Amino acid sequence: MRPHSAKLALLLIPALALASSSLGAGGRLAIRVSPRIAFAPASLVVAAVAERDPGNRALQIEVDSSEYHRSSMIQLDGDDAARTTTVRYDAVPGGAYDVRATLFGSDGQQRAVAVQHVEILSHMDR
Repeated sequence: MRPHSAKLALLLIPALALASSSLGAGGRLAIRVSPRIAFAPASLVVAAVAERDPGNRALQIEVDSSEYHRSSMIQLDGDDAARTTTVRYDAVPGGAYDVRATLFGSDGQQRAVAVQHVEILSHMDR
């Protein structure tokens, strides 16, 4: 492995660890948001990847800042559900956002949460 590649790998490992967390058995969840930095108004594409599990029943994806909030709740069919769920949010205004995916089980309880931070720069930030 080249030194540049090794440094990149060392930087990516903590980022991937922060991007996903697990709260329950079989409830593994990861989130990818693109772009992570953009100019307002921005279109964000959120991809949540959940391990297939019979107990997975719903996935909530939220884009949240102090002045703006959008949320989508997607029904899942347990181990028959697609592993990746993609949601697009258009015209997101400037601000600092936490994009959160929450996986819910058949009992309505949270199974896993994954969060990624996104910066949307307004015309005043340019």
